[in-house]
Amino acid sequence: MQAAPARVLIGGVGYRWFGDGSFALLAADALAELRWPDGVEVLDLGYGALHVAMDLGDVDPRYERVVLLAVTERGREPGRLYRFDAPPTVPDPQDVQERMYEAGAGVLDLDHLLVIGRHFAALPDDVVVVELEPEPGTLGDQLSAAAQALLPQAVELVRGEVLAAARIPVTG
Repeated sequence: MQAAPARVLIGGVGYRWFGDGSFALLAADALAELRWPDGVEVLDLGYGALHVAMDLGDVDPRYERVVLLAVTERGREPGRLYRFDAPPTVPDPQDVQERMYEAGAGVLDLDHLLVIGRHFAALPDDVVVVELEPEPGTLGDQLSAAAQALLPQAVELVRGEVLAAARIPVTG
């Protein structure tokens, strides 16, 4: 009997041509060039949390794991990658409302996607986030030198997260 491979989504969240803010999408572009087991998809999710949540909610069968790449200022050491598991908590309704308002206004934000995606049950419990803490003031159409140097590390980190979840079919 063969085990079905896990359904895994790799998604880049952010803006294109926005300095280090483009890091997640550029990493997702690099990941899309790799060969993946069946059941693994790489998508550009830089188009708004509400729309992404609706699209993910329509996927059948659902993803078992989602690995999101993002650039988020959280006051950590800049120019570094951070990995965490997003908790599968039900968001506060007021928080959902505020984030839907901002998302509807065109703000692309990882936390908006996590809150709105959880609200609409569009995300699985298993969500891994790989974030870049950006260098201050990195605008324009190029990544900072630090972000550029971290692209291969981000690709390998995400690749490891995905392959750990993707079950290779086994006969038995």
